[in-house]
Amino acid sequence: MAEYVQQNLEGMLPELEEMERMGVFSSDEIRTIVRKRRDYEYRLQKRIVQKSDFLRYMQYEINLDMLKKKRKSRLGIKRNLQAEYATMKKIHNLFQNALKKFVGDIKLWIQYIEFCKHMGSLKILGKVFAKLLQYHPDKPSLWIMAAKWEFEENKNIPNSRSLLQRGLRVNSSSQQLWLEYFRMELLHVEKIHNRRKVLGMSGGEDSQEEEVTAEFLAGKVPEIVYKKAIEAVPDDIKFQISFIEIYRLFENTEHGCDMIYESLIKHFPESEEEVWNLVARRPIDEAKAKVKKGTAVITDSQWSELLVEMNKLFHQAVRQVQTDKMWELYITTCMELLTDSSLEQAKEQQEQNVLCLFSEAEKANCVSEDLYKTWVDLLLQRDQSKKALLVCKKATKHFKTSASLWSKYLRLKLLNKGKIKDIQNEFSTALQCVDSKDSLFLWNLWIEWCIENNPDEVESVFELSLQSCADVQIETKYKYVEWTSSTKGIKKARKLYKRLIQERPYTISFFRKCIDLELTQVEPSAKRIRDLYEAAVDQFGSSYPDLWVDYIRLELLHPGGKPDNVGQLYWRATKTLDGKFTEEFVGLYSLLQAGRV
Repeated sequence: MAEYVQQNLEGMLPELEEMERMGVFSSDEIRTIVRKRRDYEYRLQKRIVQKSDFLRYMQYEINLDMLKKKRKSRLGIKRNLQAEYATMKKIHNLFQNALKKFVGDIKLWIQYIEFCKHMGSLKILGKVFAKLLQYHPDKPSLWIMAAKWEFEENKNIPNSRSLLQRGLRVNSSSQQLWLEYFRMELLHVEKIHNRRKVLGMSGGEDSQEEEVTAEFLAGKVPEIVYKKAIEAVPDDIKFQISFIEIYRLFENTEHGCDMIYESLIKHFPESEEEVWNLVARRPIDEAKAKVKKGTAVITDSQWSELLVEMNKLFHQAVRQVQTDKMWELYITTCMELLTDSSLEQAKEQQEQNVLCLFSEAEKANCVSEDLYKTWVDLLLQRDQSKKALLVCKKATKHFKTSASLWSKYLRLKLLNKGKIKDIQNEFSTALQCVDSKDSLFLWNLWIEWCIENNPDEVESVFELSLQSCADVQIETKYKYVEWTSSTKGIKKARKLYKRLIQERPYTISFFRKCIDLELTQVEPSAKRIRDLYEAAVDQFGSSYPDLWVDYIRLELLHPGGKPDNVGQLYWRATKTLDGKFTEEFVGLYSLLQAGRV
């Protein structure tokens, strides 16, 4: 090991002597560099080498190289030194040796690639990508990274295409790879078109080569890629739609989009709604894409024409596919357009059209639960609360078990100030229809409304809530105690919480809140608080160490506390708590003794 380290250090002598001779580093600095390098070299000769050993050595060499360049600049040395080449070679060797040991570390490979790019080591970078893909052929993102570098930075389109094709042979079902290959071919066509424009070239020559070129310029290669992609991944409509989105990033791709639309209609008859939605949205989506690219400016009259065309296609869609989903897609698209700033001038007319669509969908009996909610929200935006209430009422008849629709309806009902008896009946009806596990919001709404508008019925509503599911009982129990305390006094509240403690379900938070209630009294009773702690530790003492600490704190700090009980409580806690909580309790108790909790 020592011989190998010494051999490496001797190989560095010429560069070190050159740096000293040129005045870049002093003799003391050279000795420091040798000592540092010796330490790093020994670390790399250990039986078990860590990745961090390589990284620290590399970082040291990179920092040293930066310092060399600064010193050279200061000294006015123009020519390249042997030491600079040697340092770069050293860093490359360190990366390569590290990757031999940690071949599965993708992050390390990426670090080396970034280093090569930064240093302009293009020949080495090509070899690094080749090795990386040899070791990790099953990772599409790496094939894409290599192909992008070849295409965008190395300007080698054949190599880029070859890499993506090889990647697809190994990962034939990778959507990511197919989409990148498709995008790359479109970019290639666009570059050729742009170059021909600059050179003033045009087609029309009758040679066979020009015929091939004409096909290429017409975008036949991306079309072939698309066809191969849907053969490899045949049953994914979102995947095929992604090709349209990429096509829209480029000019003169309408023919390709037509091909994909036809393919979608042909291959996805079971997804009629999504396909029709895509077809109907096409005029608007394509116009937006052109505006976004800055290749077109759409006037208000043109937008109006596009909207008419879109509505015509959607009406055809809802006649042919009479489903809730088709109407929902149509109306959702129209709602999206309401938020589009480019259509601001036609917003009022658009809103009116959408409201008409809701009515048409209702006549066709094709309004989903979500559509009803959207309908109500739009009416409220237009200050049509009475109409919103009527629509919401219809919605609760169609979707009787929907807690969200009932809560919307009841809130609107409360805003319209109906008769107390009618509102009570509406709440009762809602809670009978909605599944109890979804009813907590309705109970809270009813209780809050009663407190403000019908105080005589609050107690009976609380009692009714205690007959509901566990989640509702847990949430309303303490509210019941708190309300009783504020309206009927602490004595009634104590009587109530003592009763509720006997009735499951309850949680530790219920006990804590009852304890807090007692602590807020003018003269808190240690006995009553102690009784609550006893009830709490009886139920939850095995898993809440802080509960025992709070109990001990009561005995230590309360004027009516019994410090003599602390030892017994400590013993009980250690016996009652489950093993993993005992240690936590001991730690908390030590902090309590030190006055830190």
